[in-house]
Amino acid sequence: MDSHSHLKRWGAAYLLLALFLASWAAQFVSMLVEVGDDAREHGESFRMSEFWPRFWASTFENWQSEWLQLLVQAVVLLGMKHVLFKADAQDMEQVQLDLTEIKQHLGIPPRDSITAQEVRDLEQVKASGGGAS
Repeated sequence: MDSHSHLKRWGAAYLLLALFLASWAAQFVSMLVEVGDDAREHGESFRMSEFWPRFWASTFENWQSEWLQLLVQAVVLLGMKHVLFKADAQDMEQVQLDLTEIKQHLGIPPRDSITAQEVRDLEQVKASGGGAS
């Protein structure tokens, strides 16, 4: 696999990783400023020992919120997939049957055993009077 096809295949993942790292770096810098400002307000000097707990707490709070949101979206989509994609599955099945019938009419042989089975199934449906030709 050459580097061009690798980037074409995984480019979106690298872009998301770069955006994630950039946003995390921005959070790091903004937290440095915030902790530094808080220290100056209280007449103290900036200490990394005070910075890291706040940074990690903020990071994990952010991630917890994002993962919770992602989990809710996944549960809703999984729960609704039968409703959302039912018509699409029926349409695709009809398109597949039509394509199989057209290929059969043109005399194009099935390309593999699965397609041959689809042709036999189609013939059974037509023989039983269930076909809408």
